[in-house]
Amino acid sequence: MWSRHMGEPVRVGVNISARQIEAPEFFDMVEQTQADFHLPPSHLELEVTESIMMADLERATTVLQKLRNLGVRVGIDDFGTGYSSLGQLKRLPIDTLKIDRSFIKDLPGDRADASIATAVVHLAKKLGLEVVAEGVETQEQLDFLEAPTRGRHEHLAGTTPGTERLHFGCLKQTPHARL
Repeated sequence: MWSRHMGEPVRVGVNISARQIEAPEFFDMVEQTQADFHLPPSHLELEVTESIMMADLERATTVLQKLRNLGVRVGIDDFGTGYSSLGQLKRLPIDTLKIDRSFIKDLPGDRADASIATAVVHLAKKLGLEVVAEGVETQEQLDFLEAPTRGRHEHLAGTTPGTERLHFGCLKQTPHARL
């Protein structure tokens, strides 16, 4: 339905809890839900926080790899707030890295946040990952975040921070940055 209104495929992001990752039936439930709703796997992105990933790295990696094998996209949410190491990052079965809003809110004025955000964007791109910056609220923040990726064929997507309702019109003009 959303794709018809938008004129292009819409990816739905769903946060996964630790309880879901640990549930033996989780993978089967995702597979059945996709079948029931005729949702192409590439239109679904399951997001897990760094802290959930690190709580049981082996289990999370196994579940997320099975989901990726199904064609579902997988992302790490709130990146930069947990305890993952760069060594672990390169081995995780993920497609997207979502930079936590705490590193975005003071851009571009805060030098430390600017350095961290720029480094994460470059690192993710070198690893072949899509990057989403959460909490982009100003054009200045958006311009700053786009600068490291200028010249590449990427697009912007997201939703207005604090928006309570889903509205098709707002999906086309959105302040989270997909870099």
